[in-house]
Formats: sequence, C-alpha cells, structure tokens
Amino acid sequence: MGYKEGSVLRTAFETYTIQRPRGSSGSGEVFEALDSGGTTYAVKILNASKTGLEGLKRSRDEFNFCFRSVHKNIIPVLDCGRTGPRAVFYVMPLYEDSLRGMILRGIPAENVLRIFGNILDGMEAAHLHQVWHRDLKPDNILANDSGRELVIADFGIAPFLEKDLIAHDPSTNGKQSDQFAYAAPEQRVRGSNVDGKADVYALGVILHEMFTGEPTIGLGHPDIADVAPDFAYLDWTVGRMTNPEPGRRLSITEVKRELIARGNEFLSIQRLNALKTQVIRETDVDDPFVANPITIQSVDFKAETLYLTLSAPPPPNWVKAFHDSDVRTGYVGHGTERFVFLGKLAQLRVTRAHDLQKVLDSAKSFIEQANRLYAEMAVAARREDLEHERKTRLAQIAAEERRHQVLARLRL
Repeated sequence: MGYKEGSVLRTAFETYTIQRPRGSSGSGEVFEALDSGGTTYAVKILNASKTGLEGLKRSRDEFNFCFRSVHKNIIPVLDCGRTGPRAVFYVMPLYEDSLRGMILRGIPAENVLRIFGNILDGMEAAHLHQVWHRDLKPDNILANDSGRELVIADFGIAPFLEKDLIAHDPSTNGKQSDQFAYAAPEQRVRGSNVDGKADVYALGVILHEMFTGEPTIGLGHPDIADVAPDFAYLDWTVGRMTNPEPGRRLSITEVKRELIARGNEFLSIQRLNALKTQVIRETDVDDPFVANPITIQSVDFKAETLYLTLSAPPPPNWVKAFHDSDVRTGYVGHGTERFVFLGKLAQLRVTRAHDLQKVLDSAKSFIEQANRLYAEMAVAARREDLEHERKTRLAQIAAEERRHQVLARLRL
C-alpha cells in the first residue's frame, strides 16, 4: 500500500505517525503508530481494492459495534479516518501477542478452556447484539504479553473477503489453504446466508487447534482425545460445532452450557439485560427492583393515616419481604403487617399516641430490609434455576452420546 515509517495519518482530531509494520492480510495492513501525545496504538489500513462503497456500507454496523462496545473481550475501535476516497483506517489499542503465537508456542491442555472461555465470551456478546464476525481465526484474536486477557479484532472485515473464499480451491496446500481453514462451508457458496453459525464453525476449528496444533479435523489428523485424553469429550462438542449444516451446529450459548455441565464452572452464560443494551452474566439477577431498590419518594398525612409514596409499585414478593422484615430485624411489635400497599402507595392507620417520626423511621428500616431480603430471594431463585438447567443439560448430553454409541455399533 506504500505506507512506511514516518507516514502520517489524520482523523478529525488526531494525527498518527507510522513507526513500523506489524502484519498484513488480504483485508489490509497493521502498523504500530504514535499519536500526537506519543502514545502507541495499532492502526489497520484496509485494502482499498477490497473496500468499495458497498463493502463499507455493509460493515458500518460492525464498526459501530466496536466503537460502542465496552466488553473486555472485544477490542475497541478508538478512532478512524480515510487515506483516500476508498481507503479506510482505524485505530485500536496495541497488543503484543495473538492466539496464533500462543498456539505456536504450545498451550498446556489444562489452560485451554479458560483461554477459550474469553473467546466464547467475546463472540457471545457480539451475537447477542446480532453482530457476526465471519472471519474468526487465531490471527485476529489478540492477547497481552501474559496471555491472560484476549480480545477479538477485525469485526466488519470479513465481507470484503467473500470473493476470495468462493474462488479458493480447498485442495490447495500450504499457507493459502491454512488462511481459509476456519471458513464454514456456506462461506464458499455464492449467495448463501452467512451468519453467526459461521463463527461457531470457526470456534470449533480453533478449539481443536488449541489442543492439537492443527486446524484440520478428520481422518489422518489428531483428535483432542489423542493429545489430551482428559478432554476427549470435547471431540464430541467440536464435531457439532463444525457440522457442515449450519442449522445443526450448536450456538455459542449451547457450547457453554455443555462445557459447564461437564464441570467447567469457571465459564458462565451471558445475556442482554432487561433493556437489551448491556451484556451481563447469566448468574447476575436482572431484576429492576434489585438494580433500583424501592425508596420513599414523599410522605403525606390525612385522616389519621400515613401515606408513603414509593419509587415504584412493588411486586408481590417484595411486599412479602416487607411484611417479613420486622421478624428479620427484631422489630417485632411494630406491625409491618399493618401496612397496606396499593400501587405506589403504602399506607398505615395511626393513632394520636404514635410518634409519627418514629413510625416513618421504622418504615424506612423495613423498606431497606425488604430490599435486601428481596435481593437474597432473587439470587437464590436464580441459582436454583441454573442448577436445574445444568443437571437437565448433563442428562441430555449423556442420552445423546449413548444414542450415537449404540447407532455406531449397529449394522443393517
């Protein structure tokens, strides 16, 4: 592309001076560059011949996703600009290593799934937002020097490679063949629908390669069981991640559920919160009354009745927690059962003998305790549901494996 040390790239508010090349691919070149303050970044300049107007429009959502993303396993796009009418560059944090380098050096078998869990988390978060990668491979999974933190890069680049994938001859040997080893079968068919199931295919190949050192799966190539017998069960999972038919592949969440059911409890499912704006852990309680506890907004007094306006109409379980709160806190005799709830109002009949300030202070304490008790109940219910799901999933896996073992021995 003609860029060399000292070349300057400009955006609306910053300049980046190229220091040295870091690598290249069909989609573009990556350089180490300094901003005007002397901070080092990675700058990727996309190949102008692969980034026509149509390609740029198709990738707009993916680029926007990386601009917005705050997920720890998705690399953020910090800035972007153009070097010409069709040439685009974007700026990212600089990472010194990649999953490719880690695989070449060898990953201890006992560490693979913890590392792979970071990749699953990043891709699951993208899929929850309906964003597909479509060019996932060890080269664009970046790592810090310790390898404990991984981020997925190059979202939005894959559409530019469609012609290369279709034209590629899978029988070709050497590096060109390895370049497309992670592409799903549907990516090689012109006009086919390529979605998140292509990412699952690539993840299956990557998981196999992290154990065996080889991306190729099948006869003549080692299985995970051959190199790591304790993880032989993963061959079954990889087989369903790389099924030639997209509709029969597992989803990323289903992959996680299988691994968790097998005892890998350091993994966790992610989901969108109630507003569908933030990715959270499945174990997190996504309850508006836990995130925003009930408070008293205002107080009124009419006809010997104290009226408390609450921040929201409490649900039945919260009301139950409120009525139980005097037992939990030792306030027996103050009569939480005498409070009546109607929508956002909590009302209490009083007499002239009552010290209304003390009544109000007690009500505030009851509400605080009710919030804590309600949150405890919500967490306990969530854990119970997840444990039930785990046991159900493990039984399903055992039944399916048994079915295939029996069928493999039967001969018509």
